[in-house]
Amino acid sequence: MQKKVDLSSYRGYLVEVVLQRADDSQPWSPAVRVRRTAGGGWSEDLWLADARDYFTCYDALAACKAQAQRAIDAQRQTGTG
Repeated sequence: MQKKVDLSSYRGYLVEVVLQRADDSQPWSPAVRVRRTAGGGWSEDLWLADARDYFTCYDALAACKAQAQRAIDAQRQTGTG
C-alpha cells in the first residue's frame, strides 16, 4: 500500500517520497525512490525510514529528501549515476 507524498527534482533526477506499508497491520513508513529526469525506471527503495521519531511530517519529508540528495551526490562522485 502506497501514498505519494512528494515529487521534486535534484540535479537531473526526480525524487519521489512515498508513505508505504506492507498491510493494514503495519505502520506507515516514508520511502524514497529516484530516477533520471530524462526517463528510465524508478530505483528500488533508495531509503526506507524505519525510525518513528520525527517531530512532524515535514521533518520526515526533509529527512527523505536529504537522504536522496546524499545518494545522488555520491553516485555523481563515483560516476555511477
